Amino acid sequence: MFKKIFGRSDKPRMLSSPVQLKPGDIVSFKQRRVLPSELQGEQFEVTAVGSYQYSADEINRELTLRGVDNKTYYVLFHEEDGESLLSFSVKLPESVVSRIFDEEEFSGLWSDDFVTLAVRERPAEFVSWIADHYRQQVKEKEAYYYDYDCVDSVPIYEKGEELRYHECTSNLETHHLSVEVWEGGETDVSLTVLCPMDVVDDMWPGKS
Repeated sequence: MFKKIFGRSDKPRMLSSPVQLKPGDIVSFKQRRVLPSELQGEQFEVTAVGSYQYSADEINRELTLRGVDNKTYYVLFHEEDGESLLSFSVKLPESVVSRIFDEEEFSGLWSDDFVTLAVRERPAEFVSWIADHYRQQVKEKEAYYYDYDCVDSVPIYEKGEELRYHECTSNLETHHLSVEVWEGGETDVSLTVLCPMDVVDDMWPGKS
C-alpha cells in the first residue's frame, strides 16, 4: 500500500560507470594485459569507498576491492592529460619492501634530493606490479584521506586524516610507486598500475 502511495519501486540500481560503485557492489575486469595478472578476468566485491584530497579542487574517489581469495586491492579514479584512468594499487608488507629495494636507497626518498630506486628483487606474488626502477617525482606533499565518498560534497576537515606522500614514476609509464606517511607515523608503501576505464568488464549492484 505504501509503495503505491509514495510511488516507490523495487527496480535495482543501474550501474553504467565504475564511479557509481558502492560497498556491496561487484565488479569484474577484462582479460587485458595492461592489468596486473591477479585482476585479469576476475570479480571483486567493493568493500569500502573513500576519498583523497590533494588540493582544494582535487579530490579523488578510492574503492577498496576484495577478491575471492580475500586479498585486498585499491583503485583510485583520477584524470591525467584529460583522460580518465583507474589507478590500481596493492600495499606491500615491510618485509617485501626490503626485498625489492635497497634500504639506504629507499631512505633517500626523505633526503633533499629526488632519488632513483633500482629494483633488486621481483617477488613472484608482485611481479606484474613491479617495474625495473623508479624515479621520485613528488616529495613530502600534504594530502587528506576521508573514509567516505566526498567527491561531490564539501569535505569536513575534522573527519579527514592528514598524510604526507612521496610518488615515483617508472621506466614503464603505467607503473608507479607511492609512499604514504600518516599522522601516527605508520607508513604505507604501494605499487600502482594505471589502466584505462575500459578494463572494466561488468558491474552488479549489491543488495539494497
